[in-house]
Amino acid sequence: MLTPKEVRSLALAELSLCATSTVWDVGAGSGSLAIEAARLAPNGFVYAIEMDVDDHQLIEENAVRFGVNNLQAILGQAPNAWSDLSDPDSIYVGGSGRAVTLLVEQAWERLKPGGRLVTSCNSIENLAAVHALLRSRSDDAGYWMVNIARGIEQMDRIRFEAINPNFLMAATKAG
Repeated sequence: MLTPKEVRSLALAELSLCATSTVWDVGAGSGSLAIEAARLAPNGFVYAIEMDVDDHQLIEENAVRFGVNNLQAILGQAPNAWSDLSDPDSIYVGGSGRAVTLLVEQAWERLKPGGRLVTSCNSIENLAAVHALLRSRSDDAGYWMVNIARGIEQMDRIRFEAINPNFLMAATKAG
């Protein structure tokens, strides 16, 4: 499921990227968050980890299309796909379905001290599981339920169409 662009914007803000950040985008899908992160960290490096072959190809095409050269698409399933990567300053975990808690836990172990981990999900069950994990690892974990309604024009009027709520979670690793 594609993370809505409005949620991606909030996630990028919570990642607290700087010009030299090393970033992992786990479950990168089309690479939209990874590409935006690469632009925000022009002297850093972004790894877009994706297990779907077609999506992996799309990430590579989109990186060329949007002119980012500090992004590498990694084809493989997390956590094995990140075993040889350098430890990140920031991690976004998205698109991971039922395995999100396990991936967040394993990604947290590789996150540099002082680094930020951000994840999004759209089920109460994943929210509860990741909440418990982040509370046990960080004193500053934050949680948001993001409700978005997009305006569409219909019969010369603006009508708002709601999309499913998303849960966004972020925490800093003590350092």
